[in-house]
Amino acid sequence: MEVSLKIKLLYYWYITFGKNNRQNPLIKISKKGKGVKSVLFLLPAEKKYAQLAGHFIKKDDKKGKKYYSYLLHQDSIGYYQNYLLDNSFIITENNLNWFGALNSEKIINSINNENFDAVVDLNISSDQSLSLIINRLDIPLKVGFDNFFSTLLYSITIEPKTIGFMEENYLMIEKILGLE
Repeated sequence: MEVSLKIKLLYYWYITFGKNNRQNPLIKISKKGKGVKSVLFLLPAEKKYAQLAGHFIKKDDKKGKKYYSYLLHQDSIGYYQNYLLDNSFIITENNLNWFGALNSEKIINSINNENFDAVVDLNISSDQSLSLIINRLDIPLKVGFDNFFSTLLYSITIEPKTIGFMEENYLMIEKILGLE
């Protein structure tokens, strides 16, 4: 997968100057575990990935007391169903710097104040500068697909399947987090 020079520069900037001194707490995942209660999903902005991720998106489960929220770019709103806009953090071009990284402390603080149990990056493309927001979030469990900068961002990485159905990638995340 080809990664643009802009994303590589942003990645190295985060390694060098970013706040990566947070200690992630130890997280136990077991067969008897109940799974996570609140999840923030980073939704892809590209149409071909958004259509796949759209099938994976869940409504809040009132009975199971599970809460889902979403982070998406304003340009990708049309790819998703309207009901998730109520629980969404919507990023505009004004919130991004030249590299495409989020520079809005207000949005980052709003997300951190929600105390999510997990963040799941549904971006399969490695050319997603928005994914680097994960490094600035105080969320203990960070799940995403293996790519150029996954070691910097995620506590759990999933190898995306290139053969077979792409939906299997998302089903694996459901199993890990106990969302099924």
